[in-house]
Amino acid sequence: MSAYVLHGLNECRHLQIVPVISSFDCDGNIFPLYVRIDGQSLKIYNARRVDSTIRIINFNCEVMDYDRVKRIKLSYHIGDLVWSMPR
Repeated sequence: MSAYVLHGLNECRHLQIVPVISSFDCDGNIFPLYVRIDGQSLKIYNARRVDSTIRIINFNCEVMDYDRVKRIKLSYHIGDLVWSMPR
């Protein structure tokens, strides 16, 4: 049986790397403010930190997409300094 070794988050097919504008406080806590999905910039109106691990900080977020509220999950990968969301 052979194994395939992933060399980065870009190779994870279940994740989509997304650009996020975020804020940090004096204690180093991170908070997402804006996310760009499929070329569209969306303001995050409500973000709640959930089930974080030592390597990943997960957020349940609400964004406004035109006149609809959408719920998305964002993850900050501490070691890679990137944000992702499920595909």
